[in-house]
Amino acid sequence: MSLRYTPDEAAYTIKESARAKHVRLLVSTRDGSVTVVIPKGFDRREIPEVLEHKRRWIERIRRKVAEHHAAADPDESGDLPALIRLRAIDEEWRVEYRTVRPPAAPDRFALVIDGVIENADACRYTLSRWLRNKAGAHLRPWLTDLSARNDLPISRVAVRSQRTRWGSCSARNCVSLNQKLLFLPPPMVEQVMLHELCHTVHHNHSGNFWRLLESLSPNCRLLEAELRTAWRYVPAWLDRR
Repeated sequence: MSLRYTPDEAAYTIKESARAKHVRLLVSTRDGSVTVVIPKGFDRREIPEVLEHKRRWIERIRRKVAEHHAAADPDESGDLPALIRLRAIDEEWRVEYRTVRPPAAPDRFALVIDGVIENADACRYTLSRWLRNKAGAHLRPWLTDLSARNDLPISRVAVRSQRTRWGSCSARNCVSLNQKLLFLPPPMVEQVMLHELCHTVHHNHSGNFWRLLESLSPNCRLLEAELRTAWRYVPAWLDRR
């Protein structure tokens, strides 16, 4: 469930989670909005104090979001991209927008969006579906290979467009991956996958979990820290509404 409140500076959203054990704050990399995730039964009257305690952290993240959007590549920061960089698989795709599809097939690594191209939302939807298919074709076998090599079996792989998580692992060992991982450098993508695979053994972040992860990824602490700001690789147009 979620409710929207309005404190002095900006609206924030409260989300109650049955899985949460502590209060968590999430800052959107799209617009800097704040989501407060609370466990069931938490006294909501304490939320303003939590936000005040984390005010400097929130302001710092918001500044980084603003700087990211201000410095974004022009091809990636506008309403619609002219170029899509998929760092995870080392591909760059040129995007063309035409009212009528050309008779000849587009060049390799060229996408053609045709039809009512004046509708930016429709174009973004088409690009997002293309990205989802692309992510499924590359991320699924990548994860499956890591699973087999490290003897950490999974029941299923799902690819989604998540706003706040790079990945997740269910109690039944179904791993969900964010399609936006395609924009990240390969070491970060593999770190997310190994993190979720370790959750098939330890469904928590206990010492045993971290010891297992460090055995598979010795640089995991550094990579995990870099993942906290990895949103900078995701183009702004993808989440624009």
